[in-house]
Amino acid sequence: MDCEDVMSERQQEKKAGDSAFEKRVRRRVAAREHTFYVGATPGLGGLLAREAEARLGLDVTRVTGGVEFSARLETLWEAALHLRLANRILVRLSTFTADGFNRLERRTAEIPWELWLPADADIEVVVTTHHCRLYHSGAVAERVEKVVAKALPGGGKGTVPQKIYVRGEDDHFTLSLDAVGDPLFKRQVKTHGGRAPIRETLASAILAMAGYTGDGPLADPMCGAGTFSLEAAMLATHTPPGLFRQFAFEAWPSFREKGFAHLKREGEVGIRRFEAPMIFASDLDEGAVGRLGKTLAGMPFGGAVSLQVADFFALNPASLSADPGVVVFNPPYGKRIKGGNDAFVKRLLAHLGAEWKGWKTAIAVPKAQVPRPLPEGFHEHPMSHGGLDLSVIIGKLP
Repeated sequence: MDCEDVMSERQQEKKAGDSAFEKRVRRRVAAREHTFYVGATPGLGGLLAREAEARLGLDVTRVTGGVEFSARLETLWEAALHLRLANRILVRLSTFTADGFNRLERRTAEIPWELWLPADADIEVVVTTHHCRLYHSGAVAERVEKVVAKALPGGGKGTVPQKIYVRGEDDHFTLSLDAVGDPLFKRQVKTHGGRAPIRETLASAILAMAGYTGDGPLADPMCGAGTFSLEAAMLATHTPPGLFRQFAFEAWPSFREKGFAHLKREGEVGIRRFEAPMIFASDLDEGAVGRLGKTLAGMPFGGAVSLQVADFFALNPASLSADPGVVVFNPPYGKRIKGGNDAFVKRLLAHLGAEWKGWKTAIAVPKAQVPRPLPEGFHEHPMSHGGLDLSVIIGKLP
């Protein structure tokens, strides 16, 4: 049976009635376990694995670029709502060998695309190949898109964006469906930018590296756009990071609105309220502080954060908290720093050592500008951000 015969048979089944189609969706998609790939920022795979196991209660497998696990769709929904370190989630649909376009099309046609994708999907195919006979990514994308389009009433040119990933390695191809849409660091919480914004997933990772659990004070004294403070506030109040956004899977035929709504209500019920702030954000830039304040005012976790316009080097940590906590920095890089980053980071560490005794700290800086040697008791963790090699300097101030 060629790919056109497969499509014709499926379209006839769809015409037989929605109930028959819904049964197929339940049987082939909703009732089965699937393999999910969760992508991480380079250098954060281990942290993501620990978070996924603790949050989802699953055994996950470390793979290149992230982790994989097998579960039903409800676990996908939970992962999208609650994982703070994940960049994206893909569902693996098929893995096969193909050294020619005929086999590629035939194996692609075996996937029941109409059971996965909405009828009005606007499909985009993203291809990467390495050591494959089918090396031309554009040609591979064109063939896969043609097959998928035949399975959908709207021909793949609808209004609901859906992305398909094709990865080829030594003639072995894996086809995956993007389950979340926009990358997960887009929480749809922050409506403003900053001079040196850091992605939300990286901010959460740095908080974890510094030992911040949400149960003690946190200082963000060069807050800028406030990403550290927002992520810390969501962690401290047990607010799910995906609570305020939508996901690609919400348009799938297998999506159950009531089931997902129940998961979101559980997340909202679990949000903890603070009588007094435990997160202290400040910046020299009055405009940045004002913009962050507007964002916090509209969020259920906003009460966990206090704001002020202040110079970090004039700030008294005892005025923030009687007990030491965690102090974090994503200082501006390069030309914005007089004297260069090297001198600034050394000054920062010296000031912390003199004035912030007993606090833990994490400072994200370009890898080339980490001062050598590091102070006793400090170490660095490499990571990548926007193509820039960074190191997070982590330690406890004596």
